[in-house]
Amino acid sequence: MGKSIGIIGAGITGLAAAFILSPKHEITIVARDMPGDFGTGWASPWAGAVFHPQSAATLSQQGMQKACFEFYWALAHRDPSSGVKVYPMTEYFDDRLDDSTIWYKGWMPEYRVIPSSHLPTGVKFGVNYTSLAMNPLILLPWLKETLVERGVKFIRSEVKSIAEAKAITKASIIVHASGVSAKELAEDRDVKPVRGQTMFVKTDFSRLVMREGSEYTYVIPRAASGGVIMGGVKSDRLDAEVDVDLKVDILTRVNRITNGAFMNVDLNLVEDIVGFRPGRDGGPRVEREGAVVHAYGMGGAGYIYSFGAAQKVRELIDGPEWKAML
Repeated sequence: MGKSIGIIGAGITGLAAAFILSPKHEITIVARDMPGDFGTGWASPWAGAVFHPQSAATLSQQGMQKACFEFYWALAHRDPSSGVKVYPMTEYFDDRLDDSTIWYKGWMPEYRVIPSSHLPTGVKFGVNYTSLAMNPLILLPWLKETLVERGVKFIRSEVKSIAEAKAITKASIIVHASGVSAKELAEDRDVKPVRGQTMFVKTDFSRLVMREGSEYTYVIPRAASGGVIMGGVKSDRLDAEVDVDLKVDILTRVNRITNGAFMNVDLNLVEDIVGFRPGRDGGPRVEREGAVVHAYGMGGAGYIYSFGAAQKVRELIDGPEWKAML
């Protein structure tokens, strides 16, 4: 017989946990923000949502990333209406000369090193592989609709404590996936919002391109949207005002890594996106504390960890013998 489980948060991590747990358990999600909402108080709708393996990852974190990729890979091939799509990825570096420390080199599909003669100016090393990108504006509502069909209940409420969430959901176990609110709900002083600013640009460009090292620049196609997300920047600023100078800088950097593919973009016509990632010093926290399972602190990698973190949550509730199935 399944357990009664309440989930705090309807972002990608909370929805993923509900998706993985709902075949066996009775799930109620309580959240201030829901799929379809566009406030800046939560990160999930605004994410670039590319599957880009995080290079600085523990073995446990690598395992969560692998499990998440496998889930999305299966979903992209099974149901394209989910907003998950396969794309070719080009990843450039200016802070390394080889892939000796790239843990995912033997794992990502069609991984290969780019000849040095094909690298843009300023880039020291590069690789190609096949990856995925998710359109949050499609995926989040798709997940909610799927969960509702499974009998998952959604309650809109801004809870002030984990105890309040337990009372509202009448659950015996709480999965805590509140994102930035974990600073108060879990009394975790390591949690902090990380500001991001990106742009949505209409185009038929259909490749993932990233540069890392001295800068963090990317172009991420969004399935069924007719455009891409380009960025990026991380900042400690807490305001939601668009930085116009940063828009110019982003576009300049993007053109350097795409051979000028966006030279004709009019910055007055792009859609500006400002969001706050749920950062945490020390990285993701996925662990059990009595009748509470914490799953937060993914920063800008929520879509990279989500379903892998959800599988770990399931193991913490039901035991490690469980095997994930789509």
